[in-house]
Amino acid sequence: MNIVIVGCGRMGQGIALTYALAGYSVHLLDAKARRPKKFLELLDQTQKDLYETLNILHKIDLIKKLHIKGILKKITVLKYSKFYKNLNSADVIFECVPEKLKIKKHILELLGNATNKKTIISSTTSTILSNELSQFVKFPERFLNAHWLNPPYLMPLIEISPAKETNTKNINRIFKLFKSIGKIPIKCSPSPGYIVPRIQTLAMNEAARIYQEKIASSEDIDKSVIYGFGLRFAVLGLLEFIDWGGVDTLNNASDYMTKSMKDKRFTAPNIIKQHVNHNNLGISTKSGFMDWKNIDIRNYQEKKLRKFIEMTKLLGIKPKIKIT
Repeated sequence: MNIVIVGCGRMGQGIALTYALAGYSVHLLDAKARRPKKFLELLDQTQKDLYETLNILHKIDLIKKLHIKGILKKITVLKYSKFYKNLNSADVIFECVPEKLKIKKHILELLGNATNKKTIISSTTSTILSNELSQFVKFPERFLNAHWLNPPYLMPLIEISPAKETNTKNINRIFKLFKSIGKIPIKCSPSPGYIVPRIQTLAMNEAARIYQEKIASSEDIDKSVIYGFGLRFAVLGLLEFIDWGGVDTLNNASDYMTKSMKDKRFTAPNIIKQHVNHNNLGISTKSGFMDWKNIDIRNYQEKKLRKFIEMTKLLGIKPKIKIT
């Protein structure tokens, strides 16, 4: 498997490390033409950055110190002048250049012309839609966007957003590749923010508003996320939790928040109202966002609670129980 990553920044380095840790050899290609001296400076800094990251992974017991040298050998950093020489045989290329359309257009056009039509070309943008970028790629049926979460060598989720031209075969190929390195790929339509950034943006802005309104200190707001919101949703998905607590519960809470705060941003979407009107309230009615008809609810809840307790143990916050 010939994997090429274009761009030596934080994301490019992170993806290179991800594959190297999984045993793959990768080419990390500089996306900018530089004078020899400047490239040597980039090379030196990139190698230092990669080493420092691996050393941290050693300190947190993910890898052994003696393995660092071997992992680094799997990553070859190449200068821009080698652009065309290393792409024709590539199986997958990840574009990791800055989030500027002009720069991405330039690089994607180069990649499209320098590769054969079987090479999958993937952007890693977190902002620009795949349908907008696919027009810059020759044979756009092999183009898609793979949004990695930072740090990519630790975060398992990757959001795959195909363009309108992307064919199913290439989607399946990239899913298989990601699964081979222990990642959890999910598919979503081209939409601003995809899934995680869209939810994340709302949550972060609301946290900032709470701080701005002097409702709580920054430390307590973050504690509420780490030990409340985040802990809960490390075990349950958002839609799963709506079904657990009841769609009608969310509807009532949304109505109250909208009226009391006098702010429509808390208004529930139409699908919540529709579920309530059709009595699709979640676990209690055996239908909601999920189909609960053939699920043993008690067994399901027991498994979820067991995972929850395991999380509290990992964080050192297991509930204190005193039997008298």
